[in-house]
Amino acid sequence: MRKKQKLPFDKLAIALMSTSILLNAQSDIKANTVTEDTPATEQAVETPQPTAVSEEAPSSKETKTPQTPDDAEETIADDANDLAPQAPAKTADTPATSKATIRDLNDPSQVKTLQEKAGKGAGTVVAVIDAGFDKNHEAWRLTDKTKARYQSKEDLEKAKKEHGITYGEWVNDKVAYYHDYSKDGKTAVDQEHGTHVSGILSGNAPSETKEPYRLEGAMPEAQLLLMRVEIVNGLADYARNYAQAIIDAVNLGAKVINMSFGNAALAYANLPDETKKAFDYAKSKGVSIVTSAGNDSSFGGKTRLPLADHPDYGVVGTPAAADSTLTVASYSPDKQLTETATVKTADQQDKEMPVLSTNRFEPNKAYDYAYANRGMKEDDFKDVKGKIALIERGDIDFKDKIANAKKAGAVGVLIYDNQDKGFPIELPNVDQMPAAFISRKDGLLLKENPQKTITFNATPKVLPTASGTKLSRFSSWGLTADGNIKPDIAAPGQDILSSVANNKYAKLSGTSMSAPLVAGIMGLLQKQYETQYPDMTPSERLDLAKKVLMSSATALYDEDEKAYFSPRQQGAGAVDAKKASAATMYVTDKDNTSSKVHLNNVSDKFEVTVTVHNKSDKPQELYYQATVQTDKVDGKLFALAPKALYETSWQKITIPANSSKQVTIPIDVSQFSKDLLAPMKNGYFLEGFVRFKQDPTKEELMSIPYIGFRGDFGNLSALEKPIYDSKDGSSYYHEANSDAKDQLDGDGLQFYALKNNFTALTTESNPWTIIKAVKEGVENIEDIESSEITETIFAGTFAKQDDDSHYYIHRHANGKPYAAISPNGDGNRDYVQFQGTFLRNAKNLVAEVLDKEGNVVWTSEVTEQVVKNYNNDLASTLGSTRFEKTRWDGKDKDGKVVANGTYTYRVRYTPISSGAKEQHTDFDVIVDNTTPEVATSATFSTEDRRLTLASKPKTSQPVYRERIAYTYMDEDLPTTEYISPNEDGTFTLPEEAETMEGATVPLKMSDFTYVVEDMAGNITYTPVTKLLEGHSNKPEQDGSDQAPDKKPETKPEQDGSGQAPDKKPETKPEQDGSGQTPDKKPETKPEKDSSGQTPGKTPQKGQPSRTLEKRSSKRALATKASTKDQLPTTNDKDTNRLHLLKLVMTTFFLGLVAHIFKTKRTED
Repeated sequence: MRKKQKLPFDKLAIALMSTSILLNAQSDIKANTVTEDTPATEQAVETPQPTAVSEEAPSSKETKTPQTPDDAEETIADDANDLAPQAPAKTADTPATSKATIRDLNDPSQVKTLQEKAGKGAGTVVAVIDAGFDKNHEAWRLTDKTKARYQSKEDLEKAKKEHGITYGEWVNDKVAYYHDYSKDGKTAVDQEHGTHVSGILSGNAPSETKEPYRLEGAMPEAQLLLMRVEIVNGLADYARNYAQAIIDAVNLGAKVINMSFGNAALAYANLPDETKKAFDYAKSKGVSIVTSAGNDSSFGGKTRLPLADHPDYGVVGTPAAADSTLTVASYSPDKQLTETATVKTADQQDKEMPVLSTNRFEPNKAYDYAYANRGMKEDDFKDVKGKIALIERGDIDFKDKIANAKKAGAVGVLIYDNQDKGFPIELPNVDQMPAAFISRKDGLLLKENPQKTITFNATPKVLPTASGTKLSRFSSWGLTADGNIKPDIAAPGQDILSSVANNKYAKLSGTSMSAPLVAGIMGLLQKQYETQYPDMTPSERLDLAKKVLMSSATALYDEDEKAYFSPRQQGAGAVDAKKASAATMYVTDKDNTSSKVHLNNVSDKFEVTVTVHNKSDKPQELYYQATVQTDKVDGKLFALAPKALYETSWQKITIPANSSKQVTIPIDVSQFSKDLLAPMKNGYFLEGFVRFKQDPTKEELMSIPYIGFRGDFGNLSALEKPIYDSKDGSSYYHEANSDAKDQLDGDGLQFYALKNNFTALTTESNPWTIIKAVKEGVENIEDIESSEITETIFAGTFAKQDDDSHYYIHRHANGKPYAAISPNGDGNRDYVQFQGTFLRNAKNLVAEVLDKEGNVVWTSEVTEQVVKNYNNDLASTLGSTRFEKTRWDGKDKDGKVVANGTYTYRVRYTPISSGAKEQHTDFDVIVDNTTPEVATSATFSTEDRRLTLASKPKTSQPVYRERIAYTYMDEDLPTTEYISPNEDGTFTLPEEAETMEGATVPLKMSDFTYVVEDMAGNITYTPVTKLLEGHSNKPEQDGSDQAPDKKPETKPEQDGSGQAPDKKPETKPEQDGSGQTPDKKPETKPEKDSSGQTPGKTPQKGQPSRTLEKRSSKRALATKASTKDQLPTTNDKDTNRLHLLKLVMTTFFLGLVAHIFKTKRTED
């Protein structure tokens, strides 16, 4: 029976064009933006330009995909990945009655105390390296210009000349220097981020500002060096550019440099030598470099939790990984300056609540509101007309909730959290609709409050935060890829109000906001030490300031888990400028290297040794203890929360004046090891804080974090196991088809980054029409048009006989995939190439092929750097990497095709962590170039149009597909369809084809070709006319080569599907239990896959199938490499972006072609 398959051009056009637009936009972002700590794809650096961050919703159905516990279905604009600035919160235009500074109202880091002792930065120069700035913001001013380091442009020019700096401009007395180190000659797309960061460090808004409170940075009287750096010409060039900015900042007198940008999971070891030397140069001159930890959370990003058996889930990257930098995490304090609203409660009391608004409500106006559930159904909004809709977070996107409310006649939206102690979320701007986010506690109060009226206040206030003191969920975890402890310290980074472009102010969230506060504190502390320790060198004062600042930080405690937040998340704890300024003691590791203790691998019993330093002229008596904790596990996933084990008892120590003393604390976790190893079979962290007090009942004076790993951290597996070995068909980023766990579809026209993220071997499937053109030497083959496309697929996967849209793993009896190639130059399964999901950073990746004796017959070029696939998000990185250098085309090291046989394809790599040994993963690959032998003759029955082959095909490998192909013109598109064999092995040939518009196209016998393909990709084809030569029953042909006997005059009845079946034999052959006719099979019996199915064989018989896409690639087909297989294959982000751009353009063209067809054709 011939069942017509319509080409879904309508859906294809929409899908392709939307995909093109999405990818084009994301490609543009990636090509021009450097997201905070975000590597390329896999991985590379980026500049701190803002990108919108969409937190994907966990699936509503039960899956095995690891998800974060947060209901993150909405678009959230935090400073995550990088620096995604929220839309500036509009402020009232009325002049403020009070010009108190923001810090006067709320100073969680107690900077004012340090300013009282060290000043506000007058006479000091600070540098900000960032993506872009508003050079003329009103906050760039000095109160007293006479105290400035540079009194004039001439002073600056003199300093530049002294150090050979021939570029950079004087902007004003505050911004003494500005230069674009990107050298692209373009205006910065993002002026918000650098302006916001600079305001936190050194903003100094005038009293005339229209804001209710005046912005004052940590060092408001310091002069600014604004240095723009953005990716333009690749990672190495980018790193060299910011290295030059560091050197220039040091030479121009900067005391502190802020760098709120980076590349997630990138190792310090992989930075260019020039960049490392720049860090060393700054350190030698006593210049503090402060970096943001990043906003990538952990392995899996913000929508997935890391696997409990893969503990190397840290993603802090460069430049934050540099040991000489001070790396800052983000936390939310217990109080925050915020917009407020007031309601009158049931007991007639005024209740103020914090709100975070987009398109602010009119201040001091009483609004009625009505509860609208979760804002999904029309009935939810029955009472909201003319009122504010109160909606609970969850189920659908924020923008849809707001749009639904607007459509129902609401004048605004209040969305309350569906989680207790959650962070405030910036809502999207939907048609300028006023909207605000509130806490769950306040939302429930409004829901139950009898008086449904709310008033939004004009002036912000300091109110308690819903979250309480808590580490920001986006803040990147350590360890670094090199295995070192980062971050170093934490500072407020949630909803920080500062300057943005065009003399405006807005709240942004992210570690980018945390770093400049710490940079300012470091600058002031070093200024204090110039007077306090005049005999020290600048480098010694820098070292002391860093150790004191970390020692005096307050370790943050998770009230929910009754344990301290992990040192891998908070570093030494929350920065406290007051404690640091007053400190006469600090604590370091036993070697006095730093104020953190890295124990590396430990056993159940170990010791923590620290050194307490007393710089006062009196002996100091202290009490100390250690907390011991590990990671909390939820099922098979890390919960990204601490799990307390125990605390040691308080002990007493006396440190002599101007001296130091070591203390050693024994730790024994033997009683916990069995329970901890069960969910964390590859090892776990044992960590905590050694805390010091002047009295056990008093507040903590200082502390030091320590980290050890119970296991062999260096030799943890770097690569996720191949998808072929997965018991349930899933991987970390791949959800198996529950009905067919071995289904692994090829790329098709979809960008593989959106799916297909696992460890496997790729190859290429080339359709018969293109192989025919290749073999026949058609000129200008790259311009051939066909309804079929070359597609990247996975080695060992095969489509069913009548369905080219899905591929399934076919396995040997031992369960290994039937990965076979035929390197004969036809582009069909000619090669294998490695694709991997890396759980850790690795180095020196190389592929090699071994024969059955173990001799190496081929070795690839080396990929020196591999970055872990820590996320699956086009805005940051991908869930797998394809390595172009590992492509093996079946040839030996001399370029000769190897003999037929089975070979071992081995991928070798070494984790980048210290002490790691080389690891490898093997795949069995069959090489077979034996061409199938097929029948040389056939008979054709004009009565029932059955073609009967004289013999069955003979192949070296099992038969994959045996089909009759026919090609006809559907308008201007050569369209190919296929006919599967009947159950008796014959083929029923159609008399005509049907176009998309329903027109019929007569088929000639010369349109048919007999095609046989084996499982190694060897293909043989023979024109049906050739098979029929010499046979007496060959159908007579009219002038058009069309058989004269036409369809029967009566229209055939339709089958149950509504399709008219083609002519079928009067009697149907008996079938076996599988639906196959046992006496009509090829001589070479195909192997069955793991599900009992035979690839290429389905119960449907005689059914033509059509490939849905039109080929438009302009490359030579004989090169064997499809467009998509040229995609990100190394860890060079710029190269990958170029590949991505090429794909986008190709996809867009395909979408355009499909759209044209859509406008011409109408589906039935």
